[in-house]
Amino acid sequence: MLKFVMMPPQDELQRQWARRLEQTVARSMTIREAGRAIQLLLLGRAHTDGDLFIYLPKEKAMVTGDAVVDWMPFLGDGYPEEWIETLNALEQVDFTHMILGHGEVAPKSHLTFFRNDLTDLIASVKQAAADGATVTEMQTTVAEQLAPKYEQGMSKYPLGQYRDRIRPTIEIVYHKVVQTP
Repeated sequence: MLKFVMMPPQDELQRQWARRLEQTVARSMTIREAGRAIQLLLLGRAHTDGDLFIYLPKEKAMVTGDAVVDWMPFLGDGYPEEWIETLNALEQVDFTHMILGHGEVAPKSHLTFFRNDLTDLIASVKQAAADGATVTEMQTTVAEQLAPKYEQGMSKYPLGQYRDRIRPTIEIVYHKVVQTP
C-alpha cells in the first residue's frame, strides 16, 4: 500500500491550504485539485513493489518515477519480468511525454526503447543460461550481443553508462529470473 502525501507550501500559498492532505493509495484513483484531474496509477510492480505513476491527462504527461529512466536501470530491487508487464500497461495510457525518474523529459516512444531493452536483456540471459553459459560468460556475451542496439541510448549521462551497468545487471537478472523463478 502506498501513501500519497501533499504537504502545504511554506510561503503565502500556505494560507490556501486549510489542512494537510493525506491519502493512502491502494488502487488507481483520480484526485481533483484546483479544477484539474490528477490520476494516480498503480499498474504493477517494476522498479519497486510500490511504483506509482502520476498522469496529467490535460497535458498528456506521465510521471514515471524510476520505473522508466533515461539510462541503464538498476534492477536490484526490481521485478524484471513484472516490470515489462507494467510497462505494457503504461503504454495503454494516452500520453505523449514522460517525466522520468532520472533523465530528460522523454517522448512516449522512449517507453518502447526502454521496455525492449529489458525484454531483450531477460530473453538473452534466459537463452544463455539454457545454453549452459555461466554468469561470467553471460556478462561478456549478452553485453556484446545487446550493445549495438542499446549502448548508445543507455549511455547519455556519465552515471549509468551501459558498459558500467550491464555486467552487474546481467547478474541480477540471472539471479532474479533464472535462478529463483
